[in-house]
Amino acid sequence: MKKSLLAFLFCGLLFVSSQTTHAQDSNLGVGAVINNPTGLSAKYWVSDDIAVDAAFTFSLADNFSQFYLHSDFLKHTDTIDSEALKLYYGMGLRLLWGDFYNDVNAGLRWPLGTEYTIENTKIKSFIELAPTLDFSPDASFFFGGAVGIRYYFE
Repeated sequence: MKKSLLAFLFCGLLFVSSQTTHAQDSNLGVGAVINNPTGLSAKYWVSDDIAVDAAFTFSLADNFSQFYLHSDFLKHTDTIDSEALKLYYGMGLRLLWGDFYNDVNAGLRWPLGTEYTIENTKIKSFIELAPTLDFSPDASFFFGGAVGIRYYFE
């Protein structure tokens, strides 16, 4: 099980690194996210108000391994009269695999959050709340959330 998890993680890292290499001159942000999940985060701006984000994390222990991945399409609004602060909402998918129960949980996320641009830097911080509906293996509903920071390449 751990070998297949590592192979999957390696393929994911290759994909992200190839996207990063290709997108150095674009609006790509890479950083960290804390809470649910805690791990790496990336965001790519498709247009002025539409972005795609993703987060992934993994833990490998003697008795338990876990891998988490989510990706969302996000719409940013100018509701607040500030260039530094943007509100966003969206929809996405999440996968959680753990070998404790040997199940893959899959679900839909509806993130709602704010993103703040730190003045005179290429750094943006964010906070979000994400109601999530898992549909596999069993239906369940819960609220996830995160705080994070990303560095944006030009």
